[in-house]
Amino acid sequence: MSDGLDLRAVRWALALLVVVAVAVGIGNLGRKLANPDEGRYSEIAREMAVTGDWVTPRLNGIKYFEKPPLQYWSTALAFRLFGESAASARLYVALCGLLTILAIGFTGLKLGDREFALASMLVLVSSPYFMALGGIVTLDMGLTLWTTVAFCAFCLGLSAPQGEGRRWLALAWAAMALAVLSKGLVGALIPAAALFLYSLACRDWRLLRDLEWGRGIAIFF
Repeated sequence: MSDGLDLRAVRWALALLVVVAVAVGIGNLGRKLANPDEGRYSEIAREMAVTGDWVTPRLNGIKYFEKPPLQYWSTALAFRLFGESAASARLYVALCGLLTILAIGFTGLKLGDREFALASMLVLVSSPYFMALGGIVTLDMGLTLWTTVAFCAFCLGLSAPQGEGRRWLALAWAAMALAVLSKGLVGALIPAAALFLYSLACRDWRLLRDLEWGRGIAIFF
């Protein structure tokens, strides 16, 4: 037994939760699409795949510009590769959930140790709402993935040596752009607000100064 968590117990608990989550997720992928959101977003992607028009989203033939296109592109590609099915419609969402868990674990390992990384992943995997969204065709899981990657990369960039830090900050700006392409300006506002409030709480504005603004904005656009 270590001074903190028992790593063996944490690994077993995490493995068990992952097995359960994967089993539930696989079974959930093929269930019938629910209206309105699942049907709407899947149909837009289907029409994009059928028409070959990757620029203008359409719903029942009518131009639909309410949301950004990243998830439509990803789901349309899944339809092209694996055929039209509920499982293909949910594939991008499920992958976003898995990658979010891995991003949290990787960041925990870089900033702390194995115990910290495992505990962070365990908390996320045991969150029912997060796991449920990983099997529902909405834009929220894509937004969750890319805002998480953006914030994790900002943290890694600000704590790493200068050369390595610049690469992490470049990734952070790119991830923030993908978050905007997932669900609009909220994808930039969430990481920005988190960094601003953290700097305010610490009374340390150097964090904001060191974000590579010129290069970052160019990458973002």
